[in-house]
Amino acid sequence: MFATRVGTPHTTNNVRRQLRDVMDQAGIEDVTPHRFRRTAATAINDVGGLQLASELLGHSDPAITREHYIRRNETVNPATADFLEQAFGRAS
Repeated sequence: MFATRVGTPHTTNNVRRQLRDVMDQAGIEDVTPHRFRRTAATAINDVGGLQLASELLGHSDPAITREHYIRRNETVNPATADFLEQAFGRAS
């Protein structure tokens, strides 16, 4: 994914160092290659499904991808709130 000037892949240590340098200059903390993998897996899962996300990461079992890489969507469907308000009334 990230190639050197001569077209060979960067080592993981070089990618981490370069990412750390850029994030330090930008004043951003806690960004790691693992977070990029999680973000990519979640985005692919949302549009292409778990199997495709699992293949992207090279996992033999999609359960690994789901458990460790896919961020759960914690957004509540607005219809749910409407149904609860109808059933129990609006909270004051």
